[in-house]
Amino acid sequence: MTILKKCLGLTAACSLLTLGATAHAANNTFDGSMFSVDYGVSNSGTSSIFPLSHADATGSASAVEIANLAGWQIDSAGSTLSLTWNKAEQFMNSGSPSFIGFKISDTGNQLTDITGVSVTNTTYVPNTYGNLVEGFQPSQVTFDGNNIYVNLNTAMWHEVPMASMGDPYRDKISLSVNLAPIPEPETYAMLLAGLGLMTTIVRRRRTNADK
Repeated sequence: MTILKKCLGLTAACSLLTLGATAHAANNTFDGSMFSVDYGVSNSGTSSIFPLSHADATGSASAVEIANLAGWQIDSAGSTLSLTWNKAEQFMNSGSPSFIGFKISDTGNQLTDITGVSVTNTTYVPNTYGNLVEGFQPSQVTFDGNNIYVNLNTAMWHEVPMASMGDPYRDKISLSVNLAPIPEPETYAMLLAGLGLMTTIVRRRRTNADK
């Protein structure tokens, strides 16, 4: 195969990739993107979570996606997620099993890669709902490129304050999710332009060599 044919082949292939990327570009926001949520348990880390409850959702900035999954309301907006205990009953997790909580997944590859997750409601506001769930630590949120894991194995909620625990206003986990940026269309255009220029140069050199 000549260099010219190789260049033409590369240009055609990149054109197809560009069209595919344009048609199926991933989002860097939950809004309009499908994702799934599993509530489950594991004694061997996040790689083998046994699901107890499951829900699928499509992100919306104007509506709560999941009203009740294992007693939790799950909502997304933009690149944020919130998990709020519905306060229908008290609960107290004692640290066993090693994982009990949520796996939030980009099962349809509609999101760009997850590059970071942070807990944002760590500052306590007295007498106001929305404070970080009691017993829960920010380090109990982990992630990989397609999943977020929220481990509640030491979390608790009590309606009535007690001597050493219990704060009804600590009912929520708020997360900020970093999603990889979407490549700009100009990136694909520059790639195609460069390959087109290379093809033109090779064609001209071949024409001059044949003269």
